Order: sequence, then structure tokens, then C-alpha cells
Amino acid sequence: MSMMVRMLSEQAYKVNGLNIQHIQNQKFCVFDLEATGIQVETERIIQIGAVCMNKEGLFPEETFNTYVKPAKPIPQEIETLTGIYNGDVEHAPRLKEVYGSFLDFADGCILVTHAGYEFDLPLLQRECTRLGLTVPANPCIDTKALFTYLHPEVQDIISTDFLLHYYGLDGKGIQRHDALGDSLLIGQIFLEMLRELETRNIEHLEFNQPLVVKRFQLPPLTTKLQSSQYSKRFPALTSQQRTLFWSIIVLFLITTALTGLVDMMTFRLNWSGHISGNGNPALLVVFMLVPLYMVLLCLVGIASWSFFHEKMRDGWYSSGSLVFLIIMAGVLALFAYGYYIQIFNKLGGGPDNTDSAIFRFGHWNQYTNTAYINILTYSLGLVFSMIAGYAAALVTRRKVRFEQSIKKNS
Repeated sequence: MSMMVRMLSEQAYKVNGLNIQHIQNQKFCVFDLEATGIQVETERIIQIGAVCMNKEGLFPEETFNTYVKPAKPIPQEIETLTGIYNGDVEHAPRLKEVYGSFLDFADGCILVTHAGYEFDLPLLQRECTRLGLTVPANPCIDTKALFTYLHPEVQDIISTDFLLHYYGLDGKGIQRHDALGDSLLIGQIFLEMLRELETRNIEHLEFNQPLVVKRFQLPPLTTKLQSSQYSKRFPALTSQQRTLFWSIIVLFLITTALTGLVDMMTFRLNWSGHISGNGNPALLVVFMLVPLYMVLLCLVGIASWSFFHEKMRDGWYSSGSLVFLIIMAGVLALFAYGYYIQIFNKLGGGPDNTDSAIFRFGHWNQYTNTAYINILTYSLGLVFSMIAGYAAALVTRRKVRFEQSIKKNS
């Protein structure tokens, strides 16, 4: 009978069917996964760490460690917890590219993990199903389940810290919430368990009867990490992304106001009961507007590049990237139309007001259609900045993929 794990509730699961003969003679691969969050159903792997061992001890020279480019950004809270930042996985290989190497590393070994029955294994299985990869066929031992099997009298939730304390192990100097670091700690714990099995003369590890194990209980890191449709589709921004976002908003409002001020000064709309043109004061505003507008275009281009470079191939972003550009262009078109309604129709009196050169479309002079040109340039500039960012992200992605393929082939 193959091993079966069934979740009973949020507090416990049941496992049975594990059968490992001559456990003291086996070679083991202790592994750990780091992910973008704690929800198995929605999160993605960002790091795989593993170390080989047997009953004599760990093999420090036989380790496996790689970052994985996830199909969604790493939330800021997870960056802080794990020390793995979006920049660290920016050029990391996809899971599909490193999964074969991990299987080769673990070939012929019994897998060992901590809390793996409730997190690591389901997460890995979901990723394999999503990517069309083969689920590992290796038997797997969860140190939580093994400890519960050895000590059914213990009613605590079996955490890594609990096991370190129970076996009197020192975890100092090993980085926690790092896949390789946690694998080394789990390996030390499992070594103590192997000695305990040997002391009890347990030669074959068999879970013939269902074993109930308490699940780990992690409080939500923040409300942003709670499962919701919003968090699934729109992950939390990093601090750098938030800074960039707010900079764009502020510059957008400032440059919009200055653009309107230029037009007001150029045409002095409803200034003294009639419309007349005097563009000289507007030149002072233009000197401030132009550099701010150029900075805004650059920031929008950078934000667009970052957005698409991070997400254009991932899930809904793949089909939504061009749709995003179209929607943003539509929003700017509505903004331009609203500007026309407010300035020309309400303040300027509409096209029937013959006192304004704005509405003499058959004649060109210093003032004719200036406001049209302003808002058209403004809107098109932002749209083109987004398109340029998209194009730059596309070129960069292809370049990175090309470089990775060269390294892989070499």
C-alpha cells in the first residue's frame, strides 16, 4: 500500500501506508522549499535546498541549492522573513529548468522533510501538475510525523524549534527560513531520530495504522497575505515599487496642473469676461513643466519595464499585458476628453465663441489649437512610454533566456 496523507481539519492530518525497510541502511535526501507565501493552493516555489546523509551523518559536500523564478512576485513580508528578494530571483531559472537536476540529486534516496506532508509535498505536487512535470516517486519521511510515531504521548505542535530543543541541538550559525539552511537543521534532527530508532531496535519504519499529526499553526504575517481573490491576482507591491508608484502619481498630478495652467495663461479663459491670448506668462510655467514631464515619462517607462519584465510570462499577466496597455490608453483618452469638456466647453464657451482663436480651425496662429496639442502630446507621451517599457522588457527577457540557454548547453 502506498503512503496516503489526508487533511482532517485545519489542526490535524492523517498519514498511513509509509513503509521503509532496513531504514538504517538507506541514503536520505533532506530537502526544504521556500515559497511566496504559506497558502499551498496559491503560492509558488522560490528556493529549493537539499543535503544528502545516512545514519553516520550529513554529507556537507553533497548539497543542492537554487533560487527559482516564481510565477508571481514575492510579497514584501516574505522578503523580510526569508531574506529572498525579488531581485535575487530576477534572473533565476524557472522550476521547469532545475527540477530535473533536483530529481537527479535525490535519485536513489529517501526524501526527508519537516512539515512536508502538509506544505512542501503538496506545493511541489501542485507545481508539477501545473507544469506537466513528474511528481517525485521517492518515499518521503516527515520528521513531524516520525516524532509523533515515536512519541505519541507528546501533545505539542512539533515545530523545528521544538525538535531542536528536545534533542538538545544548537542551530546557531545556520540561516533560518533558507531552504539549504533549514535542510541542514532538519538533517541534524533526523540523525537523532535515526539513533532513536536504532536504540529501540526498529529496523523497518512502517505506518500500518493511521497516524494523526497536528498541523503547524502560523499566524498570518499580515492581512495582505491572507487568501483572497485580490491577493491572488494583485500581489503586494515591494517598497521600491510603492515608491515608484507614488512618484508617478505625484508627478502626474503636478504636470497635469501645470499643463492646464499653461493653457489658462495662453488663452486667459474667462479671465475678464472674454477670451484673449497672451502666451508670455506661460513660458515661465513651461520651463518648469518640461523637465518634470520628461522625468514623468522616464518613470512611467521604468515602471512599465519592471511590471512586464516581472510578470509578462506569468499566469494571467501573459494574456493581460497587452490588454493592460489598451486599458491605460483608454484611460488617458478619457482624461483628454474630460479636459476638452472642462476647458473648451465650460471655461471657453464652446466652439460658438468666435472671440477665441482656439476654435478657428481654418486659421493657424500663435494660439490656434495649442491646448489640443498639449493634451495630445501629454497623453501620447505616457502611452508611448508604457509601450517602450513593454518592448524593453520583451527584449530583455529574450536576452536573458538566450544567455541561460547558452550556459545550459555549455
